[in-house]
Amino acid sequence: MKIFLGGSLSAIALVACALPLAAQTTEPSLELAFMPRAITVTLLNDGGKYVVVDQKHIAQGESCRMDKDATIARVGPGGTQGTTRVRYIAAQVSSGGCPFLTAFDMSNADYATARIGFVQMKDEAWRKVEAIKKELGEKWGEVIAKKS
Repeated sequence: MKIFLGGSLSAIALVACALPLAAQTTEPSLELAFMPRAITVTLLNDGGKYVVVDQKHIAQGESCRMDKDATIARVGPGGTQGTTRVRYIAAQVSSGGCPFLTAFDMSNADYATARIGFVQMKDEAWRKVEAIKKELGEKWGEVIAKKS
């Protein structure tokens, strides 16, 4: 039940933040990526953000830790040349990290690496789904039809 609830909350959070993110980007679709490495980032949110796990407030301009493989979404161009503005879109579950929906800038090179990692993982997942579909054959259609 805890896994189901956690997964449901994550999915709701992703959908909830997708609309504001899509409104802020010049591109029509939400673009996700994974942090390429753990780094300390500067919080850019107006008024800062409240960290539920640590029960503290991080003010705008203060720093927090983004862990490797954290899910981020591109918001648009960064505040300085050669940067991309991104937002952390996963719920924080460990102490010391950045709060949900933290906005920060990262170098274009780091963002490109982050995006490549996400695309590679997505492509691998699709290959696995296609292999399962091929293996199941007609049963795949039956399974999908029952869920619809």
